[in-house]
Formats: sequence, C-alpha cells, structure tokens
Amino acid sequence: QGFFDDTDLDERDDDGATTHAIGLCGGVAGGAVRFYPLDEPGLWKGDRLAVLPAFRRYGLGKPLVRFAVRRAGELGGRVMVATVQVRNVSFFEHLGWRRTGAPAEYLGHPHQGMAIDLSP
Repeated sequence: QGFFDDTDLDERDDDGATTHAIGLCGGVAGGAVRFYPLDEPGLWKGDRLAVLPAFRRYGLGKPLVRFAVRRAGELGGRVMVATVQVRNVSFFEHLGWRRTGAPAEYLGHPHQGMAIDLSP
C-alpha cells in the first residue's frame, strides 16, 4: 500500500514469539497476518494484515483474523489489540472487535485502535 519507504521489516519479524500466518487461496499465497504477545501478560497485538487485491473478493481476510485471534487465545492471551485503517473498522467490528479510543494518524493515514477479548 506504499505506507513504508523501503520495507516494513522490524524487530518483531525475527522475534521467536511472533507468529506469521499465510492465507492460501487455491494453493496461492494471497494474504498474511502476524501477531505476538506484548509486555503486559495476556495482551497480544495483531498487525500487518494484508490481502492482495485479487484475493479480497474471496474473503481471505476473515480466516486470517480469526486464526490470529484463536491462536493467541490458545497461547494464553486474554485480549488482542490492533490498529486498523479507518476504512476497515466495520470489517473488524463484524468479526467481534470493538473500537478503543479515537482515530489517529499513523504513517499519514487515519487508523483506529481496536480490541477483542480472546477468552472462549
């Protein structure tokens, strides 16, 4: 999406606690998400959800988000947080997420803090 000048790689990518998931559609990688525990016990962060435009019509984002939420809960998480583009808030609300705070600018684009409880 052009948010980063060069690369979006950061210290989380090489952290052994970070999970990277790839979404396949017809055997082709069409999306990805990563998630990891934060310093506060039970608090997890989901980020870098991305689905290639050609795969969005297949709903690939939903199973990626649901996998991240389910797996973080299985690993002892209580709450997952994310910062999502404002245009995607209703997508996350449909999946059970709630808004936290007011929208804010991130990398030059409006984003909204979101959270979801991970307990079954």
